[in-house]
Amino acid sequence: MLLFSLLTAAFLAAPGVSGADVPPPLDTGSGLSTALPGRAQDARRAGEPAEPDFSTIPSSSAPAAQGSSDADAVPAITTRRLWLTAHDAKGRRLDFRELLAFISRADSAGKDPATAGLNGLAVYPPGTLVRAPKAEFLQAAGGAVLVWEGAERIRISLPWPIRDDGFSTVWADKDGAGYGDRDAIMLNEEIALTQHRMLLDEFRRKKETVKPPYRTSDKTRKLLEKADELIADAGKERDPASRAKAFDKALTAVSGAWQKMDYEHGLQTVSAAPSRDSLRFGLTLDESVAAWAPHAKWVAETFEKSGANWARLVFKANPHDFSYLSERSFESYDTLVSELTLRGIKIMACPLDTAQWPRTLTPEAYAARVTNLLRRYGDRIRSWEVGPEINGDWLGGSRAPLGTARVFEIFTAGAKAVKAADPALETVATLYWWDGTAPDAEHSLYGWLERYIPQGFGKDLDVVSLSLQPEDNPVGMAFDGIFRAAHEMLPGKKLILGSFSYVEREKLAGYWWLDPEDIDGARKDLVLLYNAAACAQPASMCGGFWWQTLDQMFLPSRRTTDLFLVYRRGLYQLGK
Repeated sequence: MLLFSLLTAAFLAAPGVSGADVPPPLDTGSGLSTALPGRAQDARRAGEPAEPDFSTIPSSSAPAAQGSSDADAVPAITTRRLWLTAHDAKGRRLDFRELLAFISRADSAGKDPATAGLNGLAVYPPGTLVRAPKAEFLQAAGGAVLVWEGAERIRISLPWPIRDDGFSTVWADKDGAGYGDRDAIMLNEEIALTQHRMLLDEFRRKKETVKPPYRTSDKTRKLLEKADELIADAGKERDPASRAKAFDKALTAVSGAWQKMDYEHGLQTVSAAPSRDSLRFGLTLDESVAAWAPHAKWVAETFEKSGANWARLVFKANPHDFSYLSERSFESYDTLVSELTLRGIKIMACPLDTAQWPRTLTPEAYAARVTNLLRRYGDRIRSWEVGPEINGDWLGGSRAPLGTARVFEIFTAGAKAVKAADPALETVATLYWWDGTAPDAEHSLYGWLERYIPQGFGKDLDVVSLSLQPEDNPVGMAFDGIFRAAHEMLPGKKLILGSFSYVEREKLAGYWWLDPEDIDGARKDLVLLYNAAACAQPASMCGGFWWQTLDQMFLPSRRTTDLFLVYRRGLYQLGK
């Protein structure tokens, strides 16, 4: 459902949303494969971080681990099979390669889709969100066969294009029971039935167990009734092609109703909040903000006009003074921090962002960097994101990334350094949701949590931030489930929507939203939808820190873009 088309025209026509006046421009300088669905998260793995000299920092830790931590050996287990068929939007039955292409990223066009593994399709035993360790997608007569080891029954999730919306991560699970050996399914039907049931479950949850309870509008009620009607009609079709098209139509209705429900419930949650100051709406100022230092006042003024009350401020890698011992290293930030705090904008500081971690980073070096930044800004910056997407497989560089155990050790040292400086300071860890597209279960969000919660993840931690990047990892109807599962695994922690974005430049490489050719419209829709939907989640303080603020909202000419105006009016609609 295109929220942008319903709201943005009114937003841009409203008073007080014109672009800024134009001051001088800114000068910015045959066993089953264990490598499951992943593709490179290109922006995060694009380069190798600079390697600072840590020789002057004492270290008592073991050398940095290379690559992912070793997994336990898996004994021989019975192999099972699930046969799948699928149809495209015109009702044409897809063969194996066509099915893979149908659920693939944009940058897979012209490539052999069979070389991309499971193409985002993931396998789970019922009752868990941790992926099965071994599965493979193979060609079969008239379709495909999913082969797995281990669990007797499985559920599956996969990226799926939905007319009028775009790619969503969807589930198929046979009414929750899962599929067994030699079952055969038509994906269009199973996905629509599963998502419809999940929508109704979420609707009841929002009405009965969530505070404030969701108040259904007439429009959403009609959308829900239409989805029910279309599901029933699709079940009456007997011709396979007609049946697939009918269930696709029903799935589109399910998706539209779900988005409308989430958006409305977000508005209602913000309206009912006892203090809106406790809710966070933010933008990211990435490390390139250092080049904007001469224009810090304009950046802060424009930030204030956006309606955002939080800034996610990323410190530059600074390899020549990694620990921030030199007074000169603070020159790029002092004025900006002062200007933001002067305007009542709170800051969540990120000492070292996800793509900046060098391969040679040690816990001691990270703690020293955090400590020195705290000495400078701890009186004004009270929130510290010491764990940036720490379940990613790119921290330390793409060639030889740090192992998950080493990353956890470094994160823990950073969190301890914050609490040692002042126990009242807030610590934040951002986790990257990519559970269908991650290269292995170990780096998936829920697989990572299952391993590191028993090892102490949560100690010295106040807030968990969830990073959603729908171009690389389709979200759509999965939004509520992502937050709910994180809350259930970390019941004592506050949640926020962290970094989110769509298409770093202007050419789609991953999964499309709304329209593959309308990147700008998709960004606007996601800003409106995510900022509202994040507020309707359990234990959530809202959030939403658009990643490419300095590329897509603030321009070097010191103008603002239409995306900035939509963001601003979206917060106005939320009552912020």
